[in-house]
Amino acid sequence: MTVCPKCFAEIPDTSVFCLECGARIREDTTDSLYAEGSDREVYPEIARANLLRMKGEYEQAIEICLSILRRFPSNETAHALLGDIYADQGKLDDAIQWYELLVELAPNNAVYSAKLMNLRSMRAAQVAPPPPVELPDTPQPVRAPAPKVWVYALFSLLALILIVAAFVAGLRWNLQQAQQASETPSTPKPAESAVVPPPSQPVQSQPPVSVPPPPVETGNLATGMSEGEARLARVLSQQLKGLPVWCTFDVLSQRWHVRIRLQGGALTRPRIMQEALATARAFFEQSPTATGVVITVLVPSSTGGDNAVFAAEIPREVVAQAPAELTDEQVGMLFQPLTVWWNTTVGL
Repeated sequence: MTVCPKCFAEIPDTSVFCLECGARIREDTTDSLYAEGSDREVYPEIARANLLRMKGEYEQAIEICLSILRRFPSNETAHALLGDIYADQGKLDDAIQWYELLVELAPNNAVYSAKLMNLRSMRAAQVAPPPPVELPDTPQPVRAPAPKVWVYALFSLLALILIVAAFVAGLRWNLQQAQQASETPSTPKPAESAVVPPPSQPVQSQPPVSVPPPPVETGNLATGMSEGEARLARVLSQQLKGLPVWCTFDVLSQRWHVRIRLQGGALTRPRIMQEALATARAFFEQSPTATGVVITVLVPSSTGGDNAVFAAEIPREVVAQAPAELTDEQVGMLFQPLTVWWNTTVGL
């Protein structure tokens, strides 16, 4: 190896000019390198091309090198300079091609071979995929079940909703009965409101009247919820710009269930999925230890009640990005691996 006296770069002993700065290294006119097409004959062009390369004017430098190779196809310095120019631009495939031609011209040159191996290693590092990142305790995505499993899941969900509704209604009815009993005064009611049987007939006790439990009011945030569940529902409602929210924790399945009610606006599947993602994201902000939540979306029906139009169990990793930053296509892709239920009777 030889050291350039100007830029102190290491160059092959066979080179007459520096590959980095283009400075002349040897003056021996008897050397075979000074034959036609040698570095000495094209030195001004090589030096100008290398100067353009250092300035970042790659296209002009490439054109000069190609002009040299059209006249002198075996010029090693032009080949090497072309490879270095393409490498500077990050075009590793082009740089490798020029150095492969250079190695064919000078197979015994260890510097050219080492530079070619380095370029190939750089390209392999770019093509190779990054190693997989293993996240601790990351739940696997739920795949869509078979059609029969869908039917079972739907009936299970409906049965769960009916059980919760009956429990909530019964609890509320008991509370109303207890409240009415506590408000009953100890003094007798006025005569006009009391039922007095005729004196000629014995007083008979009337059998208790079976009063059906009142319907569940989804607009009331406190219906059937504990103090902690109602507090969570109020916080979520504030974050969701006043949407009615109902929260409950199922002790049997150890899952949180959150229902929201959309009161206005166009009802489309992308909007419903966006609202479900926003609700799940707000829930996970309030429950940092929860790994998943079941979101149900309700809409007003024409009969005055509510219809459930959507239900899905959403894991924490699905809402890593804010829903407002996602397109409709991206939102749909997030729900593809999840178990999602749509009410086909609504016609969305």
